[in-house]
Amino acid sequence: MAATPMKLPMWYRTLAVIVGVFSIALALIVLVEPLLALWLLIFFLALALLMMGFDRLIAGITGHPFGQAVPLMPPLIGVQAPGPSTGSPPGQTPPTKP
Repeated sequence: MAATPMKLPMWYRTLAVIVGVFSIALALIVLVEPLLALWLLIFFLALALLMMGFDRLIAGITGHPFGQAVPLMPPLIGVQAPGPSTGSPPGQTPPTKP
């Protein structure tokens, strides 16, 4: 059985093109001005640390790790919170009670 290729949504493809163009532009700027590379590295490291700090702060306040706090934020990547567990393996129906 041949698998049919999955086509990505238009918004995702548009975002991928924008991020790609932005990345190429940053790479060219860094090649032309190497000192800027150091500043960009510091900026992105600070941004990542800031985001991680907010994530850990929210996890500490709510008591839930980031993956379980997703319903608090709009879904950006299609991440969904897990549904209620039936106690059965996926694809199997739960046993009936006598």
